Amino acid sequence: MKQGEIRELVGELMVTGFDSLAVNDHAKQLVGKHRVKNIILFKRNVESMEQVTELNETLQDCARTAGHELPLIICTDQENGIVRRLAPGLPGLPGNMAVGATGNPDNAYRVGQLTARQLLRMGVNMNLAPVLDVNNNPANPVIGVRSYGEDPNRVAEFGISMIQGLQECGVIACGKHFPGHGDTSIDSHLALPEISHPLSRLEEIELKPFRRAIAGGLDVIMTAHVVFSSIEPRHIPATLSRLVLTRFLREELGFQGVITTDCLEMNAISETIGVGEGAVQALAAGADMIMVSHRLDRQEDAIESIVNAVLDGRIPEERLVDAATRVREMRERRLRLDGDEVPVSGGKKDDLLCEAIALQQDVCAQAATIVSNDHGDLPLSPKDIERVHVLVDTTMPRMSAADNAASHQFLVDAIETAIPGSQIILHRIDTTVPERTAFEEDDLIIAGLSGCGNAAYIAFLQDLVKSDLRLVLIALQSPYDLAAVPGAPTSVAVYEYTPWMVEAGVDALFGRGGQGRLPVSVVLAVE
Repeated sequence: MKQGEIRELVGELMVTGFDSLAVNDHAKQLVGKHRVKNIILFKRNVESMEQVTELNETLQDCARTAGHELPLIICTDQENGIVRRLAPGLPGLPGNMAVGATGNPDNAYRVGQLTARQLLRMGVNMNLAPVLDVNNNPANPVIGVRSYGEDPNRVAEFGISMIQGLQECGVIACGKHFPGHGDTSIDSHLALPEISHPLSRLEEIELKPFRRAIAGGLDVIMTAHVVFSSIEPRHIPATLSRLVLTRFLREELGFQGVITTDCLEMNAISETIGVGEGAVQALAAGADMIMVSHRLDRQEDAIESIVNAVLDGRIPEERLVDAATRVREMRERRLRLDGDEVPVSGGKKDDLLCEAIALQQDVCAQAATIVSNDHGDLPLSPKDIERVHVLVDTTMPRMSAADNAASHQFLVDAIETAIPGSQIILHRIDTTVPERTAFEEDDLIIAGLSGCGNAAYIAFLQDLVKSDLRLVLIALQSPYDLAAVPGAPTSVAVYEYTPWMVEAGVDALFGRGGQGRLPVSVVLAVE
């Protein structure tokens, strides 16, 4: 096989990104010089609906000009909730754990459909979602509320519904992170986690959602940069393991779709064997799409490393052809309608806005969860509340995969809407806490809980629980955080610090919505 043919096939595999709101020289080099046929967008590429639409149309024009026979696959991580890339101009939708809390998988299907239509409206034709990880580790720093919950059957049912919603509307769906990233306490963006459970346990929990999704016709599966020692005895991540990707996922589980890596620039790969060598090993292991999302030098390193590995026989030509053919066939099946036109419209903007607002309000109301109401204080009555103290931890952690900008004002705005005319006092808490004398007996205290790293704040809340003051805890991110303040008589979980879920959580305090049920186990009682 000639080098030019090899480069064309390598371009079929690469999933690459660039840092710009418009098509820049980096993007032009990827699509033109390097023949890349798959682009990934992040928040850095997004300013508005109109701008993203124009960006994607220009990318497709560049591909046609460069002589690409088929449209580009343009993908993004629109998981919803805290991981969302295309929010400006469109009302946000709740993420997986919030949807899981509704107990109704039809909500996942509805969210999948509308997400697909939003993406297509802007020219995005592949969604790196849903997360199929079962989050059964409260200390997990990277999955958490991105999961539908701790029950593998629930995760499978909701995940399949989301996949159906996306794929029925013409968007390629991608289940992640195989074989399962839910029981780790290390973020693979930062280091290399390991799961040492026996295969029997993986079959019982981690693998169930993936098996069900494969049977349901999932387009793409994304690999995890996690070591699974019961499948791969060498200390290498699933992304680089032929035993995991080919022998297990392809041959044992029977997956015939496309296997994509997670980004090889994550530290679990880039800071160990390196991006170029990682690309070679991933392709040799059985991956069909190789993701290098950010730096041009690393993208070129991956491309050149694969080309050289094929030329010197380290990667058989058949493996390259097999991977490229699988990706191309998916591109033809999903993106070609009449001729070579790629779908770039999922409905009129105004219609999508109205539908998104209605769906957002409906699902969020079902998701907000009253975790404890031990004294029967709920629902609260606005006319009985004159002064509200709002406590927000300014040291709140931010998940590495998330790109939402959480504002302390979210909680204040929701309370102002729910209790118009009341006096609201905001306490931004770092390492110092208010004096108890700041609160009067009739005051309502609404304390936002976001992580357990601020020892002074947690101790202060534990002290307030023991007092006679009216205290409501709102778990703004992970519901597991409520375990740090056991015995709180009134508490609510909203699963994500987004305006729509915070508003739903505050509304639940006043008897509006709040039908959700925790999809994970949280110890609330004082031991």
